Amino acid sequence: MGKELVVRDVLSEQMIDAGAKLVERLDESLSNVQAALWVFLPEEKTWEMIVISPLVKTDGPRSFYKRILEANKNADESESIISLNDIKVADTSNPLINVLRIAISTGRGITGIRFSKNTINGTFIEDSYIYRINIST
Repeated sequence: MGKELVVRDVLSEQMIDAGAKLVERLDESLSNVQAALWVFLPEEKTWEMIVISPLVKTDGPRSFYKRILEANKNADESESIISLNDIKVADTSNPLINVLRIAISTGRGITGIRFSKNTINGTFIEDSYIYRINIST
């Protein structure tokens, strides 16, 4: 298992890399990740990793957090891992994701899209870093 990452108010390369690696490991475990991104929470002045999967609805959030724990255990010693305290899981009905998918669709791969200071349908997005938004309908 890798070393735990410290999440700060500035999105670091280490945070970006750790998020991408987490999505890769979840993909390897067939976790059906349809969206994954970092979102800045201005009120708390911190970042939160959001992972969206229909499995959150069918199996429950606790089961999906266990998948993340297993994925973190499979990280190389040299990798940084994201604490569960900094990760939010949700199903595909998440309101933020449904707003973002109006403007962004990435396909199934892992991308790196910085999406900052934009308003979509009246929802202001302060800052985000998107790996994937590929919601199956």
